[in-house]
Amino acid sequence: MTDAPATAHQQDQVAADTINNTTMGNNTTMGNNTTMGDGSIPLCPHQGCGFKCCTFQQGNFIVLHPGELDAAKASGAGTDHLELLENYHGGHKVVCRAADTANCDGGYKPLDCASYPFFPTVNEATGVVEGTLKGAKCPLTTAIANFHRLWVEDQWRRLADTNAEVKPWLAKVALVGYETVDRPD
Repeated sequence: MTDAPATAHQQDQVAADTINNTTMGNNTTMGNNTTMGDGSIPLCPHQGCGFKCCTFQQGNFIVLHPGELDAAKASGAGTDHLELLENYHGGHKVVCRAADTANCDGGYKPLDCASYPFFPTVNEATGVVEGTLKGAKCPLTTAIANFHRLWVEDQWRRLADTNAEVKPWLAKVALVGYETVDRPD
């Protein structure tokens, strides 16, 4: 790895790879738990949550990192279900208007959604991207979902390694309904 900033082409390629990884495979398995390549957690339908993460209440939104919306459109993924609320620190704030929000009506699933219940932060001491915020409405315990947290960290670290805008953007994102959790590792 080099300290040189990534070119726009390299940033687009990582964003496209992230889209492909979150929509087309690359499952992560840890013990009896799996995170599917689209970020879905097979335990969710069996934990009594009813996909609460995909239910939007007033004030809730999804964030798209800088370059994510353009990369999704360039890949041909459907984005009609995403209502743009505003530009947000170089990325976007959106609300999902899909009829089947758990599956995004078959369209693009934002990395924020695929990452849920976790959202990355940047460790100020090390500069490393970590999954230390957890959505409070998710009934999965951090220990049960730790395998997914590791997947989330990997996805966001890979993105941050090639898109210099991601780490500063993460520092500016203000989320609704998240709490800081201890890292169980």
